[in-house]
Amino acid sequence: MSVVRPIDRWFINEVLPHERALLAMAVRLCGNGEDARDLVQDVFARMLATEGWAAITNTRAFMLRTARNLAIERMRRSKIIDFRQIADAEHMELAEDAPDPHQIAEGREAMSDFQQALSQLPERCRTVFVRRRIEEQSPRQIAADLNLSLSTLEKRLARAIELITRALEPRRRADYDQAEEAGESAMVE
Repeated sequence: MSVVRPIDRWFINEVLPHERALLAMAVRLCGNGEDARDLVQDVFARMLATEGWAAITNTRAFMLRTARNLAIERMRRSKIIDFRQIADAEHMELAEDAPDPHQIAEGREAMSDFQQALSQLPERCRTVFVRRRIEEQSPRQIAADLNLSLSTLEKRLARAIELITRALEPRRRADYDQAEEAGESAMVE
C-alpha cells in the first residue's frame, strides 16, 4: 500500500504552491489573520474532498473561487457584517494568473530553499525521493533497482517528505506572517 495517494500528490504539487496567494486573499476577505487561516484550512479541506479533483485544469482559480464562495457563505451566516468585506468579495479579480516579478523571485527563492532541503536529506531518503517524486518512477521499479522491499521504500519516502517539510516550515510560517501583515496594513488604508 502506497503512503502517498494520487490526491495527496496532486494536493502537494497543485494546491500548496498557491497557499500564499490564497492566504493573502483570505486576509483581505476576512479582515484578520485567525479567520483567514481558518478559511484557508476550509478551502484545503474542500479541495481534498472534491471528487473531480483530477479534472481541475486551473487549480489556483478554482481554489481562489472556493475561498471567495466560502467567505461569502460565512458572511451571510454572520450576525455582524463589515460591508467592505462583501464589496471586496464581490469585486475580487480572480482571472489574473500570470506571476508578477515579485512572485517569480519568491518562487526562485522557494525552489532554492527546497533544493537545499533536498541536498540535506540522508542519501537513502534523497535517492528514493528524487526517483519517485521528481523522476516519477514507479515504486516497484525503484524497489527492484535498489533491492528494497516496497515497505522500506515507502518508509524512506515518508521520512524524506517529513524532513523536507520540517526544513521548509520556517519559510512557510514567515509566508503566513507576511500575508497576515499585508492584510492588516490593507485594512488600515
